[in-house]
Amino acid sequence: MKKIKDYFWITFAIALFGCLIYKIAMNSFTDHFLGSNPQHIKAIIIYEKNYMGNRSGRFSYSYMFGINGKTYKGNSHNSSLQPGDTVEVIYNEEHPDINKPLHPKE
Repeated sequence: MKKIKDYFWITFAIALFGCLIYKIAMNSFTDHFLGSNPQHIKAIIIYEKNYMGNRSGRFSYSYMFGINGKTYKGNSHNSSLQPGDTVEVIYNEEHPDINKPLHPKE
């Protein structure tokens, strides 16, 4: 039973570390991955919350846009935007899942 517990915690730690690295990489390299000719589109704010930090209770809503019948989402990083609002987004033409809002962060 102890071995199973040890394997669980090792796997959990690796998964947590992997998620952290993924988040840092996506935030740090988004500008690079947008390419030399990012596309612009209007996105609508949806009722999907992204919490900012532990226990602060602050959050921002996600945005959603569609290209060629496929839906893409992102974090607006702006707690003043409400569902139904629009925001301008830039995205990589070949990989629209690489995107970010153009408004300044709070």
